[in-house]
Amino acid sequence: MSNSNPAPVKSDVTGVTDVTASNGGGYSDNATENAHVTGVTVMPLAPAETEPTSLTEPEISRPCFQTHDDWFQLNGRKCQPGLYWHGVKDKGEEETPVDDWIGSPIHAAAMTHDEHGSSHGLLLKYTDPQGRWKSWAAPMALLAGGGDELMRELLNNGFRFDLRKKNLFQQWMMSRKPKEQITAATCTGWSRDEKAFVLPSRTIGNQKISYQSEHAAPDTYKEAGTLEGWRDNIAALCVGNPVLMLAVSTAFAGPLLLKAKRQFNGGGGIHLVGDSGTGKTGAAQAAATVWGGPDYVMTWRATGNGLEATAAARNDTLLPLDEIGESNAHEIGATVYALANGLGKQRAARSGGARLSARWRIVVLSTGEHTLSTHIKKAGGGAKIKAGQEARLLDIRVDNRTHGAYDNLHGYPNGAAFNSAIKERSSQDYGKAGAAFVEALLNDDTDRAQQYSELCSLSGFSARDGVEARAASTFALIGMAGEVATEYDLTGWPEGAALTTAFDMYASWQGNRGEGRTETRQILDTVTEFIETHGDSRFSEIHPTETDPVKASGQGRAGYWEDTNEGRVFLFTAAGLNEATKGFDMRRVADALDAEGWLLGKERSKVRKAGGKNTRLYSVLPKDSEQ
Repeated sequence: MSNSNPAPVKSDVTGVTDVTASNGGGYSDNATENAHVTGVTVMPLAPAETEPTSLTEPEISRPCFQTHDDWFQLNGRKCQPGLYWHGVKDKGEEETPVDDWIGSPIHAAAMTHDEHGSSHGLLLKYTDPQGRWKSWAAPMALLAGGGDELMRELLNNGFRFDLRKKNLFQQWMMSRKPKEQITAATCTGWSRDEKAFVLPSRTIGNQKISYQSEHAAPDTYKEAGTLEGWRDNIAALCVGNPVLMLAVSTAFAGPLLLKAKRQFNGGGGIHLVGDSGTGKTGAAQAAATVWGGPDYVMTWRATGNGLEATAAARNDTLLPLDEIGESNAHEIGATVYALANGLGKQRAARSGGARLSARWRIVVLSTGEHTLSTHIKKAGGGAKIKAGQEARLLDIRVDNRTHGAYDNLHGYPNGAAFNSAIKERSSQDYGKAGAAFVEALLNDDTDRAQQYSELCSLSGFSARDGVEARAASTFALIGMAGEVATEYDLTGWPEGAALTTAFDMYASWQGNRGEGRTETRQILDTVTEFIETHGDSRFSEIHPTETDPVKASGQGRAGYWEDTNEGRVFLFTAAGLNEATKGFDMRRVADALDAEGWLLGKERSKVRKAGGKNTRLYSVLPKDSEQ
């Protein structure tokens, strides 16, 4: 390879920018390439093994890198398409041309960086062996350490190169300075200025923003069929089916977390609960068609870290997770918190410093045969659902409709046939509605935040405590999403149908939850359960007779009892009450018992003579309740 440094020369080969060595040994671009070909698109490019009948000989100013998109002729030789190094080699007093094929056709369409001037990269356009053009905003940081990570991603997605020319390829990468510059978005969803919505394969809105990732992975936001086909084949089946309408409305709610709710991290979700074969998975598949194909539905069978990465990749859209029973019962509570709070774990960088935690806004649509509370209990050790978890993933019983999860079969003979039809149709028309919804939002100046605030104040979303208030806000957002999609003529549903469904499902959730704060109900339940289990073996009359059942049982005393006009009062020792309500703070326990009228006396605990000695006791009188 020559080390001479002639002045830059511009060549015009197939309309592609060519570069040559510049003074000082670096490289410079002399024109701007077409920057906005994104995603995997089929182009009329002949595969490498197909040679055209007539070949042209391009003008080449050596030394230079040059990309040829088609077969060409050089000094009478046929040359395959690709990226070349056209150099010279000194041979005595003569210079011999050197034409090294480096790899498949590839272009640097634009320089990329994030809003803070970091995460620099290049928007690469390249071909795979099938002749398809692909694009990837590749971080320049992947060139570090020999560039193996960069080459691995390109190879995995069809780029081919000469293994002996790896250094030449890296020099080509480092020499690219296209004039076009775009903002690199490192996650999907709304841009910082809310003027663009970024998907891995394309950007809706401001085209100066493009998705950039360390992985040139296949796009999960796939499309097939038509929007009209989706409306007729999927959305139409939701009419008369509240569970389906709720699920599909949930799919539209993601973009409104920021636009309407003004929520910058986190989100929430619903959990469809029902027996196997009742249609809950069919509802999730129907919802997934808003954004992608059948493989858009994920499974709960993943680690917490894996779900964090998935949530970040689905930012501002929908995360459907099938069968909660496949998740780890010990981790599910923390995972629900993480998904709904929108913040990943803090991790150390390779250099030892702290890496930026992943963030996301997401709406989760979960399915399972058991409620979240039941699944958490499988972990054992007295594990119970917390109020915050209950508010973040809302259990909706769906197997109590006319035909499993469905009410209107739209002419199908039974629920199974209807469910099969949903799955079949979900593989034909998908991925169009979500993009159309976002595009309409970008062109809509309606104050959606004000509209959402007004919806939340409707009587149908009234709440009795903080948990219900949070749940009501989620149902209000879902109902609004369905109504806005209908307003944009995407669903074909009657006006008000989605909102009515949200009202009804919220009321159903309230009814299944019962009255009172979650933790209060749990405390009352644990106290009742403890008394029913140990009332005869670990409590004795406050003035015991010669036969003490506690001493006889050898299990340790939890307290005493005495009969009053109101009923039998259980006098818990502090240790006994703490054991009975393990996992709850004692002050919170006393607050709950006092608020429900289960604690007797002006003072919450009182020193009394019991068993021949003075002991501080909590007087608890359990009451019949529906809680």
